[in-house]
Amino acid sequence: MHVIAAPSSGGAVLGSLGAGGIALALTVLLVLGVRGRGRIKLTTGRAGTVAFLAGTSYVAAGKIWANAEKVVGQGLTGFGVGSDGPFGHVGIGAVALLLLIFMLAAPLTPVRAAALALLAAFVWPATGDGTLWAVPSQLAAAALMMIGG
Repeated sequence: MHVIAAPSSGGAVLGSLGAGGIALALTVLLVLGVRGRGRIKLTTGRAGTVAFLAGTSYVAAGKIWANAEKVVGQGLTGFGVGSDGPFGHVGIGAVALLLLIFMLAAPLTPVRAAALALLAAFVWPATGDGTLWAVPSQLAAAALMMIGG
């Protein structure tokens, strides 16, 4: 007797997409959805969510996707974050808090919401494991792994 079974997908719902595949797919969804000329039109909240998930997948994917995180890190260093810069000592936690304040209080378009959420995807985990800011990134990474492996 022979049993025919599908190849293992590693527990992922959509099969093995890989972190790079997820990053690519979410980036395309974000660009097309923010432009809003097709069937999918991302609102401010949804654009922020897709951008945060995309940024989280960039971190996991590495390679060319890591360049966005490097640019954000260099920008923060340039502004003196983590040292005595032009604003005095501003830690990475303060930047994380500022991003949240902008997300909650500023008038945002889908493009601006996506930009802030993408920054948050890189800044929040940089505050370190065990911080409140790292939790959304860890949850997003876990969800992405369940979806696409």
